[in-house]
Amino acid sequence: MTNELCNKYLAFVFGECDRFLADGRVTNDELNQLIIEFNRFKNQVKASSLDTAIKERIAELSIDYPEEQVTLGYWYILFAILSLGLFALISNNLRQRKRKNVLQKLKNDTSDILIYIKHNY
Repeated sequence: MTNELCNKYLAFVFGECDRFLADGRVTNDELNQLIIEFNRFKNQVKASSLDTAIKERIAELSIDYPEEQVTLGYWYILFAILSLGLFALISNNLRQRKRKNVLQKLKNDTSDILIYIKHNY
Protein backbone atom coordinates (compact mmCIF):
# COMPACT_ATOMS: atom_id res chain seq x y z
CA MET A 1 0.00 0.00 0.00
CA THR A 2 1.31 3.44 -0.91
CA ASN A 3 0.79 6.78 0.81
CA GLU A 4 -1.49 7.83 -2.04
CA LEU A 5 -3.69 4.74 -1.69
CA CYS A 6 -3.78 5.22 2.08
CA ASN A 7 -4.89 8.83 1.58
CA LYS A 8 -7.61 7.76 -0.85
CA TYR A 9 -8.92 5.16 1.54
CA LEU A 10 -8.91 7.54 4.51
CA ALA A 11 -10.72 10.10 2.35
CA PHE A 12 -13.25 7.40 1.46
CA VAL A 13 -13.85 6.58 5.14
CA PHE A 14 -14.15 10.29 5.92
CA GLY A 15 -16.65 10.71 3.08
CA GLU A 16 -18.71 7.71 4.15
CA CYS A 17 -18.90 9.00 7.72
CA ASP A 18 -19.89 12.42 6.42
CA ARG A 19 -22.54 10.92 4.14
CA PHE A 20 -24.04 8.79 6.92
CA LEU A 21 -24.08 11.72 9.33
CA ALA A 22 -25.65 14.08 6.77
CA ASP A 23 -28.30 11.46 6.11
CA GLY A 24 -29.50 11.88 9.70
CA ARG A 25 -29.94 8.17 10.37
CA VAL A 26 -27.31 5.49 10.59
CA THR A 27 -28.56 1.95 10.08
CA ASN A 28 -27.04 -1.22 11.45
CA ASP A 29 -26.21 -2.35 7.93
CA GLU A 30 -24.38 0.87 7.09
CA LEU A 31 -22.38 0.77 10.28
CA ASN A 32 -21.64 -2.94 9.95
CA GLN A 33 -20.35 -2.51 6.37
CA LEU A 34 -18.17 0.42 7.44
CA ILE A 35 -16.73 -1.61 10.32
CA ILE A 36 -15.91 -4.51 7.99
CA GLU A 37 -14.28 -2.25 5.39
CA PHE A 38 -12.39 -0.31 8.02
CA ASN A 39 -11.00 -3.45 9.66
CA ARG A 40 -9.95 -4.74 6.24
CA PHE A 41 -8.15 -1.45 5.60
CA LYS A 42 -6.37 -1.61 8.96
CA ASN A 43 -5.16 -5.13 8.19
CA GLN A 44 -3.83 -4.00 4.81
CA VAL A 45 -2.00 -1.09 6.42
CA LYS A 46 -0.51 -3.40 9.04
CA ALA A 47 0.88 -5.68 6.33
CA SER A 48 2.09 -2.83 4.11
CA SER A 49 5.42 -1.09 3.85
CA LEU A 50 4.10 2.30 4.95
CA ASP A 51 6.08 4.42 7.35
CA THR A 52 5.89 3.21 10.94
CA ALA A 53 4.43 6.50 12.18
CA ILE A 54 1.51 6.21 9.76
CA LYS A 55 0.94 2.58 10.71
CA GLU A 56 0.86 3.47 14.40
CA ARG A 57 -1.60 6.32 13.87
CA ILE A 58 -3.92 4.15 11.82
CA ALA A 59 -3.63 1.28 14.32
CA GLU A 60 -4.89 3.67 17.01
CA LEU A 61 -8.09 4.30 15.05
CA SER A 62 -11.02 2.28 16.25
CA ILE A 63 -14.74 2.01 15.88
CA ASP A 64 -16.01 1.65 19.42
CA TYR A 65 -19.33 0.05 18.66
CA PRO A 66 -19.85 -3.46 20.01
CA GLU A 67 -21.03 -6.08 17.55
CA GLU A 68 -23.84 -7.18 19.86
CA GLN A 69 -25.42 -3.75 19.42
CA VAL A 70 -25.39 -4.17 15.66
CA THR A 71 -27.43 -7.36 15.81
CA LEU A 72 -30.60 -7.42 17.89
CA GLY A 73 -31.36 -10.34 20.15
CA TYR A 74 -34.68 -12.07 20.72
CA TRP A 75 -34.98 -10.53 24.18
CA TYR A 76 -34.95 -7.07 22.62
CA ILE A 77 -37.79 -7.87 20.22
CA LEU A 78 -39.85 -9.56 22.93
CA PHE A 79 -39.41 -6.68 25.35
CA ALA A 80 -40.23 -4.16 22.62
CA ILE A 81 -43.50 -5.98 21.91
CA LEU A 82 -44.41 -6.23 25.59
CA SER A 83 -43.74 -2.54 26.24
CA LEU A 84 -45.93 -1.56 23.27
CA GLY A 85 -43.00 -0.10 21.40
CA LEU A 86 -42.00 2.54 23.95
CA PHE A 87 -38.86 0.63 24.90
CA ALA A 88 -38.03 0.14 21.22
CA LEU A 89 -38.39 3.87 20.52
CA ILE A 90 -36.20 4.93 23.43
CA SER A 91 -33.63 2.22 22.75
CA ASN A 92 -33.50 3.06 19.05
CA ASN A 93 -32.91 6.74 19.79
CA LEU A 94 -30.10 5.90 22.20
CA ARG A 95 -28.45 3.55 19.70
CA GLN A 96 -28.85 6.12 16.93
CA ARG A 97 -27.10 8.73 19.07
CA LYS A 98 -24.28 6.29 19.86
CA ARG A 99 -23.87 5.39 16.17
CA LYS A 100 -23.65 9.07 15.25
CA ASN A 101 -21.07 9.70 17.98
CA VAL A 102 -18.98 6.74 16.79
CA LEU A 103 -19.07 7.97 13.19
CA GLN A 104 -18.27 11.55 14.21
CA LYS A 105 -15.25 10.35 16.19
CA LEU A 106 -14.05 8.20 13.27
CA LYS A 107 -14.56 11.12 10.89
CA ASN A 108 -12.52 13.45 13.10
CA ASP A 109 -9.76 10.89 13.60
CA THR A 110 -9.45 10.13 9.88
CA SER A 111 -9.37 13.84 9.15
CA ASP A 112 -6.49 14.27 11.61
CA ILE A 113 -4.52 11.43 10.02
CA LEU A 114 -5.17 12.77 6.51
CA ILE A 115 -3.79 16.16 7.53
CA TYR A 116 -0.81 14.52 9.24
CA ILE A 117 0.03 12.47 6.13
CA LYS A 118 -0.37 15.43 3.77
CA HIS A 119 1.89 17.66 5.87
CA ASN A 120 4.58 15.10 6.62
CA TYR A 121 4.73 12.90 3.53
